[in-house]
Order: sequence, then C-alpha cells, then structure tokens
Amino acid sequence: METALPLATWLPAEIYRLALVFCRISAALMILPGFGEHAVPVRVRVLAGLAIALCIAPLAGQAVPAPGIWSIIAAVLVEVTTGLLLGTLSRVLLSAIQIAGQVIGQNIGLSNAFVFGIGSDNAAVIGAALYVGGLAALFTVGGHQIGLRALAESYDIVPLGMPPPLAASAEAVTAMVARAFRLAMQFSMPFLALAMLFNLAMAGINRAMPAMPVFMIGAPALLMAGLQLLALAAPGIVSESLGAYADVFVLGR
Repeated sequence: METALPLATWLPAEIYRLALVFCRISAALMILPGFGEHAVPVRVRVLAGLAIALCIAPLAGQAVPAPGIWSIIAAVLVEVTTGLLLGTLSRVLLSAIQIAGQVIGQNIGLSNAFVFGIGSDNAAVIGAALYVGGLAALFTVGGHQIGLRALAESYDIVPLGMPPPLAASAEAVTAMVARAFRLAMQFSMPFLALAMLFNLAMAGINRAMPAMPVFMIGAPALLMAGLQLLALAAPGIVSESLGAYADVFVLGR
C-alpha cells in the first residue's frame, strides 16, 4: 500500500522511478527483435523507450525517494543489466532462424563471402531473408506485444532497483541458447539430408564417368532443388519460430 508523500518528496521520487524504468526499457529495446534493428533510428528507439516507460512506470512499484549518488549509479547499472538480459533472451531465440539460414545457404551453395545479403551479415543471404520474414510475421500477428508485456511483468520477478538472480539468469540464458540451436538444427535438417544425398549421387556419377564435369552440372541442380525445398519449408520455419517465441514468453511467465 502506497503512503502519501509531500509534493517536494513525491515529485523527485517519481522522476527517479521513471528514470530507472527508462533505463531497463531502453536497454531492452536495444536488443529486442524488431525494435533493436539497425534500420530503426536511435532517436526513434529513445522516444519509444520513453513512451513505454511512461506507461510501465506506475506498475514498477512504489516510488522511493532518491538515495545517494553511488546508490543511484548502482541502481542504473542494475536496471540496464536487467534490460539487456531480457532483450538477449528474445534475440537469442529468434536467432535460430539466422543460424538455420546460414546452414541452409552453405548446403545449397548460396553462402560465401562474395555474395551481398540483407542487413549486417552479407554472407547469410537466406538467414537474413528468413529473419526479415519472421520479423514481419511477428509484428503482423502482434507478437511484439508479447515482448513488451514481458518487460512490464518483469517487475514482478525482478523488482525495481534489484539485481536479477544470477543462477536463474544463467539457467534461462543457457536454456534459451540450447533451444535456439535445437530449433536451428530441426529447421536445417532437411537441407542437410538433401546435400548429403546429392553429394553422394554426384560422387557416384563422378566415379562412373570421370570425364563428366560433375560440379558444373551438380551445383545448379543442387541450388534449384534447395530453393524448391526452401519454398516449401520457409512458412513452417517462420511459424515454428513464432510459436516457440510465444511459448517462452506466455507459458514461461
């Protein structure tokens, strides 16, 4: 139950609480999928963080008068660390699409250092394209609201100004990384099987007809078969990634 404070004490306490909430929210928005992309201007991220902080601040707990300068610095660092942790959890999970795209590109012959891709990683053409599609689908179905709701409800688990539990944080990050790699392997497994069977077939043809230019014939055929398989698998990859994202932030609350 909140106690009544005089205006001279209440106003600095509210500003202090808003500043701490803004530190957590803005740190999370730096990494949160969709909000933390390079294409989003920094000014837009700051304004979005301030608007979200104004909405979440009343849910962050009772306003406490600002303590000394060193306590304020420690609280700011703690809130930034908590925000980075929350943003990292969502970013790591959706990075399964990029990992799977990198593996797929390497197996069908569309990944090398001389191919210009999308975004910051020029070598991961398929991974970047799948990630952009996943982000578009995430915002289309309102999945970005799940991340924002998780930020608002994070104050029930990690109170304002308190550090996140170290053991639970390490366990959550480890579980998220393991789940991301498991999803990436599941997404890329059909393409690994296709590449293995295709290379075995090309090896048999080359053994039977050494004079035949197997690479010149096999590389375009593998690329066409891989693109056909990608067209069939891409909707399922995006759908399963969004489902895993929703499971973590809805069922894991």
